[in-house]
Amino acid sequence: MEATLPLQKSSFGPLAVGIYQTLESYGVDAEQVMRNAGVDLAHVQDPTTRLEPSVHRRIVAEAVDLTGDCSFGLRFSDFVHPTSFHALGLALLSSSTLSAFCKRWVRYHSFITTMGEVTFDEAADEPVLIFPSQRSNPGSKVGRAMIDGQIATVLKLIRFMYRPDYRPQRVELICPLVPGTRRNYERYFGPNVQFSAARNGLYFDREDLNVRLPAANAELARLNDEVVVKFLARLERADVVARAHAKLIELLPSGHCCKAEVARALHMSVRTLHNRLTEAGTTYQQLLDRTRRELAEQYMQQPNVSVSEVAYLLGFSDCSNFSRAFHRWTGRSPSVYRERARAGLYPVN
Repeated sequence: MEATLPLQKSSFGPLAVGIYQTLESYGVDAEQVMRNAGVDLAHVQDPTTRLEPSVHRRIVAEAVDLTGDCSFGLRFSDFVHPTSFHALGLALLSSSTLSAFCKRWVRYHSFITTMGEVTFDEAADEPVLIFPSQRSNPGSKVGRAMIDGQIATVLKLIRFMYRPDYRPQRVELICPLVPGTRRNYERYFGPNVQFSAARNGLYFDREDLNVRLPAANAELARLNDEVVVKFLARLERADVVARAHAKLIELLPSGHCCKAEVARALHMSVRTLHNRLTEAGTTYQQLLDRTRRELAEQYMQQPNVSVSEVAYLLGFSDCSNFSRAFHRWTGRSPSVYRERARAGLYPVN
């Protein structure tokens, strides 16, 4: 019998460390806050630990109460940096462009928290990264702090890898403005901050999105992506797409990555795999193509990996089959794509 496990809502354990350090900066007894919530600080420093939603919210609520600062979430970002997020932080730091960074943040957001979804609308007139909504309770001090913290953290990471004085086109926040706090928000986000908005959004100048980033490293990004994918596959046992994606990455170099082989590796029948992928809005072939394309674009930025090696690593029987598939995905041959990627004309994840 094939069992399924429910997807549990949770957050990245080491976030508690950042909250602890933020509380200390206010002169608050951070250890007592953690003890009250039943959090072992030594334990949550392990990147594999998770915070239950009730625990996370309790810590944030007490932090806001004790500090008396409704913009606590902004200050939280002072105490995070790329390595705070383990392999995901290194993958984000290695992104080739801001566009790739945003897509990676969306793709692996559940590594940070499963409480709410993030989307990236790059095709909009004004490209925007959209954060979870708390419209049902826009004045919630906990919701405000958590959203403020996430947007401020994203902006800090962008400044870390792009330029320290970077300012977004504007920031929209669902929460209302609390009198006396505008200066705090403008210090973090710049002057274009709008409150009581329809959504929580970080807006970009389109020209900034495809600028080649100084720390871009396709190989490092790919390696850390794999760590994150495997972690999420373990965490999200109910998410068959994540599990199948991780298994495809593992099986592709062997050439034995047919649907039956993936189903066997996931301990389910081919029919069950088919049905669960359909329920998730995709098919095995679509997932295989997406996985191959993501890996191909990353491999093609590594000059030490030949086209024939890429074809082998992606499970193609020969270079010609790979070249045809690559042309279908990108509209270019592998060699032309590699030349233009080196010149910074084709940013990849």
